[in-house]
Amino acid sequence: MEALYENRKLKVTYCEECSDDIKNKTYIFNIDIKDFDTPTINVEYDDNDKVILRTWIENEDEENGPKGHVIYKLFSLIEFEVCKIMQFMIRHV
Repeated sequence: MEALYENRKLKVTYCEECSDDIKNKTYIFNIDIKDFDTPTINVEYDDNDKVILRTWIENEDEENGPKGHVIYKLFSLIEFEVCKIMQFMIRHV
């Protein structure tokens, strides 16, 4: 099931649940920051500990190197807001 949250700044897409173990459930989301020409960043989120475990770009190639650096910096600025959105999506999916 694919759930989507979208506002004027960003688009958050719920992709999948990673673990069947109730105590160690993690979720994968795609984050697209709309106002910038940057690649989509993937986020693995641990709902029990309320932390982001890892972030990565799916197709990180040589020509997008600077854009990849920018998306990580931009994401660090909106990380708190994105965590709240992911928590909301997990509760309502």
